[in-house]
Amino acid sequence: MKEKTKRTIAFYSMISPWFIVFLFLGLYPLLYGLYLSFTNYYGFNIQHLKFVGMKNYHKVFTDSDAMYSLGRTLYVTAFNVPLGVAIGLGLAMLLNRQVRGVGVYRTIFYLPSIVPALASVIMWKFIFSSNNGVLNGILHSLGLPEVNWLGYGYATTSLIIMLLWGAGGGVLINLAGLKGIPRDLYEAASIDGATTFKRTIYLTMPLMTPVIFFNVIMGIIGSLQIFMQPILLNGTELLARPIQPNYLYFVHAFQQVFSFQRFAYGMSLLWILFLVILTLSVIVFTTSKYWVHYETDQEG
Repeated sequence: MKEKTKRTIAFYSMISPWFIVFLFLGLYPLLYGLYLSFTNYYGFNIQHLKFVGMKNYHKVFTDSDAMYSLGRTLYVTAFNVPLGVAIGLGLAMLLNRQVRGVGVYRTIFYLPSIVPALASVIMWKFIFSSNNGVLNGILHSLGLPEVNWLGYGYATTSLIIMLLWGAGGGVLINLAGLKGIPRDLYEAASIDGATTFKRTIYLTMPLMTPVIFFNVIMGIIGSLQIFMQPILLNGTELLARPIQPNYLYFVHAFQQVFSFQRFAYGMSLLWILFLVILTLSVIVFTTSKYWVHYETDQEG
């Protein structure tokens, strides 16, 4: 047996456990869900499915709740992703300094990202509460008017603030990127008379663009799939409908499937979401050649 054939067999033997799991728990459910989105499946008629063509997909675009929730999701994403990426990078740059106790600070800023979502929501509900809430207590002590943070006018603002609290999760990735920048470049820039501000703008930021690119992609994927936070922030049950400004797309899909047993329609909603995520990701990938810079030549 040729050496190349042996290596090929060894390679596929090693990845076979992952591939089998992906095939039966990933690819098969994905394709089966796509098939169901073209049927009249409602959870109890699996033996009597009827092909309905694009009916479910047409309903998505004529459903006012679906379009409204998609718009609100894109709105939240437009604020959450850029601010989250900026905060994560800013914290990483601060924590990249050699100061006493920096390890403790890194742990403190990273902790919010590993706190369970349910615990985070409970904590923020207490902070935003109109009844002796922490935030309104601070406003009152400063002589400022109290705000109904969980009411119609500020519900989305409160949701975005809560999401940004976990922006420290990107600190580790950003720190790794900052540590990967050669110190010689900073020393050469300092010798040439570059100030700290210029070194940050013309050296750090361009070399960090691959990391920023990764965080933007992951941020878009995560932000478009926000589900538990808006529901529990204004309610107590997963099947409860959140306040209208926080009625996001994934919440709408979950409600259609599990509250109304519209399984086929729910599948079509999720595939539309997949196409939205794919489209935004392609746009970011396509435009990355104008703003993402690599240390090595990427051409050819």
